[in-house]
Amino acid sequence: MSAPSMDATYGAMYIGLLFATFFQGVLSVQAYLYFAKFPRDPLKTKILVISVWLADLLHLVLISRAGYHYFITEWGNTPALMYSTEELDLHTSILGIATILCQGFFLYRIWILSHHNLYLVLPLTAGCLTTFVLDIVIAIQVSNVPLVSSFSHFKPEGVEAIAISSIGAGVDVIIALVLCFYLKQGQTNHSLSLVSRIIEYTVATGLATSTFAIGCLIAYLIRPDTFIFIAMYFSMGRMYTNALLASLNARRHLRKENQPSSFMQASVPGNISFGNGTTQQSIFDTKTHGIDGNISFGQADESGKHIELHNTRPTFPDV
Repeated sequence: MSAPSMDATYGAMYIGLLFATFFQGVLSVQAYLYFAKFPRDPLKTKILVISVWLADLLHLVLISRAGYHYFITEWGNTPALMYSTEELDLHTSILGIATILCQGFFLYRIWILSHHNLYLVLPLTAGCLTTFVLDIVIAIQVSNVPLVSSFSHFKPEGVEAIAISSIGAGVDVIIALVLCFYLKQGQTNHSLSLVSRIIEYTVATGLATSTFAIGCLIAYLIRPDTFIFIAMYFSMGRMYTNALLASLNARRHLRKENQPSSFMQASVPGNISFGNGTTQQSIFDTKTHGIDGNISFGQADESGKHIELHNTRPTFPDV
């Protein structure tokens, strides 16, 4: 009697592990770029970035340890392959932590943009917390079911897996649409181009996470007897964390695209007084000032011979 094919079970899990490793590498690069580009960001934002990176790293360690158990230690021992491991049982709860942290970041943005609209933020928060609690519940239920093969046939867990993907996809779409609404509402003629780019970016990141959640749901509904949905679920949290880091890192790029070349010209004979007037320079030609997007402006005295120069940087909304 030939051994049963494992292409759609442990083969799918192996491929899912490879993709999770790839997305972890992308996340690590994004985390490095964030700390290199934004050293002056608030401490709470830096702690958030470190937390989601560590959560995803711990998740990768857990699923890698489970993979080593199945693919190396117990490979060929069919009865042993039927049993779950503690690492595989725990991974959904760690994934839930990374996801709720990222969703909380976007919910906080909605809270600020909506001027503390509880009627809007509370339902979205409830949806995010529901998926987080279900991730914890599934971790507990899997630990009580020794057979990995029973995972897709365990009825309560099946309902919860469907609920996680459905609610998660719905919440992601709503968060993206709400952010777009408030960004569109607050735009001005000066910021029209930038806001349009931010809206496009927000929709793209929101659709990426929701599409992945829908993909997990479809895989579970069509092939519940395989591990395809588990393989996709391995990378679910990294969709959120990469969206978070991409959103933070895109701020400088979008601002630079929106900033025109700013300069100030002065063509009056006399003296220019910088700051408190202690430094003077005689000029009889045009001087142009424009450094890194700074806008220079001046104020002349009654004689028109002294100009006090100031520099200011235009403020643009965060992505």
